[in-house]
Amino acid sequence: MGQDLAHAARGDVAVVFDFLRYRRRAVRATRTLADLGVNVVAITDGPLSPLAALTEHWCELRVPAIGPFDSSVPAVAMAELLVAQVADRLHDEATERLDHTEDLWEATETFLEL
Repeated sequence: MGQDLAHAARGDVAVVFDFLRYRRRAVRATRTLADLGVNVVAITDGPLSPLAALTEHWCELRVPAIGPFDSSVPAVAMAELLVAQVADRLHDEATERLDHTEDLWEATETFLEL
């Protein structure tokens, strides 16, 4: 986890998702980010979530059980919505970063061309 958080710094914003059957790693990462001065926004299932207690900002997202598994559809939809909104607000900077990422994917032949 330390390597994943190595570039986090005061003033950054991180969005952390976790739901019932809370993962120890998500709670530890959230606590570490908050201790580093990162503004953490938790997307979680309610006020009793350990993430809600660790962050100033959290959003409740209901994750229904579909058969024996919880559905990941609401979390994926929320992530896509957040990325779209941030990209819209950061327009030029976001475009530069996305173009850079696309260039790296192309240079490293990340995706198969069919």
